[in-house]
Amino acid sequence: MLIEPTLGKTKKILLIIELLTLFPLISTYPQYPRIRSFSRRDPLFVQLQESLSQFYRWKSKRTTRGKPTHISIYEYRIKKGDDLFVIAAKANLPYDTISSLNRINNPGEIKDRKILYIPTLPGIFVPVKPRSTLEIIMLSWRRNKRKEDLLITLKTPKGRVKFYFYMDDRFHPIERAYFLRILFRFPLPKGVISSGYGKRINPFTGHEEFHSGIDIAAPIGTPVMAARDGRVIYTGYNSIYGKHIIIEHSGGYETIYGHLSEIDVRLHNYVSSGMIIGKVGMTGMATGPHLHFEIRRKGQPTNPIPLLLGVKRKR
Repeated sequence: MLIEPTLGKTKKILLIIELLTLFPLISTYPQYPRIRSFSRRDPLFVQLQESLSQFYRWKSKRTTRGKPTHISIYEYRIKKGDDLFVIAAKANLPYDTISSLNRINNPGEIKDRKILYIPTLPGIFVPVKPRSTLEIIMLSWRRNKRKEDLLITLKTPKGRVKFYFYMDDRFHPIERAYFLRILFRFPLPKGVISSGYGKRINPFTGHEEFHSGIDIAAPIGTPVMAARDGRVIYTGYNSIYGKHIIIEHSGGYETIYGHLSEIDVRLHNYVSSGMIIGKVGMTGMATGPHLHFEIRRKGQPTNPIPLLLGVKRKR
């Protein structure tokens, strides 16, 4: 009488262990047909290319008749050394199509992914509920310009995501620049550009000099934010910039934040775009509270205005 319950519990434990060992296989089972390689030896890749060929033939006719009304999705398991642009070229799709469907905000994010979703039509996928700056830009740009062609739902291991699909659309120049990590965010929550980039009269000497950045007027204590993801390579003080920070970014870029009243990061810290790194002040050579902001590429100053999102110009 005492042995049978013990054996029953043992069987249950063994059954649970068996189910747990099967769970990883179940959880990694493809949600969509999986392309193994971008070659004619893979029948699913051939199907993808046939679908794309039909689309491009329809497009060449320049007519609304026969417009595609269905889109299929494939999976591709990322291999070591894969690159977004190479994958897009092999798949015969624009990189902005693949990146928008997979919610990739910059080319470097692919290294953190295991699976890419590959669609059978080129275009831009915009999440109904955007979560990143790029997705917000994409949605705001298109919802006022044109109606989406399709509304699709993507099934992922983390849940379902609804997208507006804009067939044959591409990144707008601003979206492309943001995706390629060329653009920077405005470094203050509020502020007005009081002095621009280029030649100006130095308020201290009265002589014409080159101003290598922009001055953004704001009250003392206004939070200063990192204009882009990067690494802090300098924090300190000198007689010109006062308390200031230099952040190194990808692509050979650096940003400088001068005349701070407070520095809130340390040397070698990695910071994300929008992270508070200090506060506005008037240390160093400053006639009033403001942020001196510079963008340099490969050590050379460049005009920040064309590279800034959400810039507020002097009126």
